[in-house]
Amino acid sequence: MKNHILLCASAAVLTSSWAAGEPAAPNPYVGTWTKNTVESIGMPDPGGSETTEIRRHDTVLDYTWTGVGSDGKKETFSYSGKVDGKRRALPGDAGLEGAMIETPSGVIEARLWSKDGSLEDKFCILSAPRKLTCFATTTDPAGKVSLFKEVFDRR
Repeated sequence: MKNHILLCASAAVLTSSWAAGEPAAPNPYVGTWTKNTVESIGMPDPGGSETTEIRRHDTVLDYTWTGVGSDGKKETFSYSGKVDGKRRALPGDAGLEGAMIETPSGVIEARLWSKDGSLEDKFCILSAPRKLTCFATTTDPAGKVSLFKEVFDRR
């Protein structure tokens, strides 16, 4: 009986030390993502290419988006900060402001305001281990709303 208790206690200590020493699972959002033009629909510039590099995705969001329009014009912007809903300037040449908001389900909502007064409201979810699917509404300066689906593949 004494050996059984000692064996159980040793197993509990060993199990907890494995759990404590085990590295955390990598965040599945972190990585480099490229736009899948075939699966994306309703995009403002369907022929453009886009890449998003997500470095952190939890209570802090850290990413850089780079796009090249079908006209060859390149734009980029970044966000690195808390997911707290506060509107901030987004560094880069796109001249955007953005707010990152955590929804009750844990998905991050991104609101992006352009210099011309348009608004993009986007949610991105992992639809497969190597696929990020984003749904967004855009509201142009005149108030017209449109919807698009953008799909990114992990590089």
